[in-house]
Amino acid sequence: MIAAAIAEITAHRTAWPDVLIFALTYFGLALGDVPFTRLDRSSIAILGAVAVLLFHRMNLHEAMAGVDFPTLILLISLMVISAQLRLAGFYDAAVRRIVAAADKPWRLLAGLIGFSALLSALFANDVICLIFTPVLCLALQRARRDPIPYLMALATASNIGSACTLIGNPQNMLIGESAHLHFAAYFITVLPLILLCLVLNFFAIAIIYRSQLFADAQPPAASESAHEHHPRPEMQWNLIIKALMVMGILLAVMLAGSVLHISRPVAAMAAAGIILISRKTRPADLFALVDWNLILLFIGLFIVIADVQSHHLLSPVLHALAGMGIELKSHLPLAAVTLVLSNLVSNVPAVLLIKPAVPLAAAHTWYLLAVVSTLAGNLTLLGSIANLIVAQQAQGFAVNLKFREYLKVGVPLTLCCISIAVLYFKII
Repeated sequence: MIAAAIAEITAHRTAWPDVLIFALTYFGLALGDVPFTRLDRSSIAILGAVAVLLFHRMNLHEAMAGVDFPTLILLISLMVISAQLRLAGFYDAAVRRIVAAADKPWRLLAGLIGFSALLSALFANDVICLIFTPVLCLALQRARRDPIPYLMALATASNIGSACTLIGNPQNMLIGESAHLHFAAYFITVLPLILLCLVLNFFAIAIIYRSQLFADAQPPAASESAHEHHPRPEMQWNLIIKALMVMGILLAVMLAGSVLHISRPVAAMAAAGIILISRKTRPADLFALVDWNLILLFIGLFIVIADVQSHHLLSPVLHALAGMGIELKSHLPLAAVTLVLSNLVSNVPAVLLIKPAVPLAAAHTWYLLAVVSTLAGNLTLLGSIANLIVAQQAQGFAVNLKFREYLKVGVPLTLCCISIAVLYFKII
C-alpha cells in the first residue's frame, strides 16, 4: 500500500520536483552531512528551502508564511536568557558542585541526573549538554573516575528532563505553539511520567555501569594535564540572580498565560529584552551564544515542509497507513512511527512531518507526540543533537563515547520509557 501511495504521488508529473526536494533534504538530514563537502544539517535544510524557491515551487511570500515565527522567537529568547547564566558562571558552578561528590557515586549520579533534567526542562537540552560536558570530563578526570557513565547520564537525563515542559527542547516548543497547548496542563500531566523515566534512567546507568561506578580510582587520564587550566568563568551573582528572577517571572506568566492573555513567545521576548539591558554584559556576547545553526535548520525545514503540505504529498501515504491499520491518531502507531522517524531524520524534522496528521483538539495525542519524540532521542547516539554534543565535546578530553557503547543504555531505556508513556496516556 505504501508503494501504491508513492506511485500515486509520482503519477502527477508536477509533483516530481517537490518529491525530489523533499527526499534529498530528508536523506541529507538522515546522513547528517554530505560526503566530500562540509555541509551540516542546517545547511542541508537551507539548501532545500533554496531549491523550493529557485524552482518556483512556492513564492517568497508563501515560503515566509510557512515559517513558524512564534516558535523561533521563543527559542531565541530562551537561548539569550541561558547565555546570560552561562556567561555569569552559573552552569559552571553548578556542575562543579555536583562533581565535588565524585567519591560518592550514588549521590553524584543522582545529582547529575536530577540537575541536568531540571535545567533542561527550563532551557534547551542542547545548551545544557554543551556547557556541562567539558566541566564534567575535567572534574571526573581530576577525581580519577571514568567519565563515560556520567556522560551517558547527562545525555539521557537531559533528553528526558526536556520533555517535562513545552520549552525544554525545540520540538516541544514547536508542538506547543502549533497545537496551542496550555503550559501548566502539559506540565502537570507529564510530570509523573517524566519522574518515573528519570528513576529508570538512574537504575539503568547504575546497573549497566556498576563496575565503573564503584571501581577504585584510576590513574590520571593522559589529557588531564592538557586541560589542567580549563578556564572558569568568573561568578557574577548579580547577573545570575537577575536571570533566575526573570526566568521565574517568565514561567509564572506562562503558567497564567490564559488569564493574562500574553502568549509564550511575547512573554519570552520581553524576558530576553530585560536580560539585554545590562551595564556588564554586551548584547553581542549574548547573541554570540545563540545557536543560530539550529534556528537556520528550523527555517529551512519550515519552508520544505510547507512545500510538501501545499502540494498534499503526504496525504496518499497517510491514507495508505490508515489502510494498513496504522492510524496516527492512535497512540501506539503514533509512538512507533515517531520513534522510527526521530532516529532516521532527528526529532524536529520528524515532528514537522507527523503534526499534520494529529487532530488539533486531541491534547493528549499532542502530549504523547512531544514526549515520545523527545524520548526517542535516547535510542542511539545519533538520535539527538544533545547526544552528539556530549560525544563531540568529550573527545577533546580523550574520552571516546562510541556508538555501540551508547546502545547499551539507550536501547533498553528508550524502549522501556516509550512503552510506559504509551500505557500512561492510555490510562489517564
